[in-house]
Amino acid sequence: MSSPETAGFRCLSAADALALIRDETAVAVFDVRDLPSYQRAHLDGAAHLSEDRLLPWSRRLPKDVPVVIYCYHGNASKAYAQMFVDFRHTRVFSVDGGYEALAAARAVRTALV
Repeated sequence: MSSPETAGFRCLSAADALALIRDETAVAVFDVRDLPSYQRAHLDGAAHLSEDRLLPWSRRLPKDVPVVIYCYHGNASKAYAQMFVDFRHTRVFSVDGGYEALAAARAVRTALV
């Protein structure tokens, strides 16, 4: 089994993912949870992604645009991240802890501001 570093994508903490999203001028953010979960709550600007929509998104995005993917807990997002790498995207990230970790990190960051 390969590690995320050798797989071509990187795992990020929720805080680091939010910083990347905030600091990059262009970033693609994908939520790979089921559609009802996405519809209930998701990060602003995140697109819902299912496996049948992966290829069209991969073709549309420039290969050097950062791709940030999150799911429920950080497991399924790794599979999607690897698929983007397989399509030759060069800056692909999976969020450890998934949506709940992102929501918690966003709440902490908002409280500090």
